[in-house]
Amino acid sequence: MENERFLYDVSVEGLTKYELVLLTARRAREINDMRIALEKKHETRLIEKEKPTIVAMKEILAGKIGYEFRKPIEKTEEVPQRGMKKTV
Repeated sequence: MENERFLYDVSVEGLTKYELVLLTARRAREINDMRIALEKKHETRLIEKEKPTIVAMKEILAGKIGYEFRKPIEKTEEVPQRGMKKTV
């Protein structure tokens, strides 16, 4: 346990803190969804040893999670709006 990095003072090369939070939250939701699916499948309540966010953070720090942030697509065309059209 002494070799583990302190989870509240982390930095991952190439990630801002904001991106790290987004990545952790997305992975934690995936872990929680898997837990819920297992509970429904086996019709029993599972016991969590660690919270999904802690598990997700440990996976990211260990390099087990790959990630790629994409730049937003630039708008080249105007998107047609729904609703009433104004006629002249």
